[in-house]
Amino acid sequence: MEEKQKATRRSFTPEQKFETVKDIERHPTLKEGLQKYQLADSLYRKWKRQLMVGVRASMRNTKPLKSPDLKRLEEENRRLKEVVLNQSLMITSLKRQMNLD
Repeated sequence: MEEKQKATRRSFTPEQKFETVKDIERHPTLKEGLQKYQLADSLYRKWKRQLMVGVRASMRNTKPLKSPDLKRLEEENRRLKEVVLNQSLMITSLKRQMNLD
């Protein structure tokens, strides 16, 4: 019985994806281009669609990077939520002490 080799998962940079799509388009037929790179038609079409939309972040293999401003704002938001929670707990405690609840 013949064992099938499991294909190794390849990862591509955005630049590699762009170059691959452009090179596949230069071939006489789509089938020839896909065979050269051993890519599935669905993956080629996905990359091509991403290029057409022009969303560079969507071509990354990971999550889009957060800007320093966004990170700073998220941290500030987290700190402010803690302050509000602490104040709420203090108010509740004071109300109990004064028998206002």
